[in-house]
Amino acid sequence: MSARTLPAPVPLLLACALLAACASPTAPVGPNRCYERGMADKSVCTPEALRPLDVLPAGQSVRVTVDARCQWNPTGIILERGATYDLKVTGRREAWTDSWQSESDLETGWTGMYRFSGGYARHWARAPRHPIYALMGAQGHEERYFFVVGAGRALKAEAGEELMFFANDWPGAYENNHGCLQLEIRKLSQ
Repeated sequence: MSARTLPAPVPLLLACALLAACASPTAPVGPNRCYERGMADKSVCTPEALRPLDVLPAGQSVRVTVDARCQWNPTGIILERGATYDLKVTGRREAWTDSWQSESDLETGWTGMYRFSGGYARHWARAPRHPIYALMGAQGHEERYFFVVGAGRALKAEAGEELMFFANDWPGAYENNHGCLQLEIRKLSQ
């Protein structure tokens, strides 16, 4: 190897360091914390007050706001193991888009020319087995209990944890997200 040639791993490490620096958030993101929006956006999607943790009675429903800029969108609903829930997006107050891209599909994530690169980008997402920027549900914080919600689905609860939602994006890359949804959660059976 000549003095001018870098070992093969060095350029890759430099590229990864640069990418990590560019993707770092300008403010810390933690559980239940959303990025502040500019004044023009505040009327579009305002995070609601946290609900006290509780079990949803069978046959009843609750509506929650899901904000793509939030790392976690808590619902206050504790899932009962074995119970079935119906999850359904009932409205969009802001288009579900990642950064500068066109609107993403809630189930399959990035669309158009970004769909191809999404297959690679998802490997660094919070739920790498699922499409990047898909609407995700979570039974607690463990990745094995993450699932794609899309526009709606039935869920048989496997964990007795709080039901939460998020956009499947890279950790620390939530500040450029857009999207605000209304989602209805209905408990079908016990």
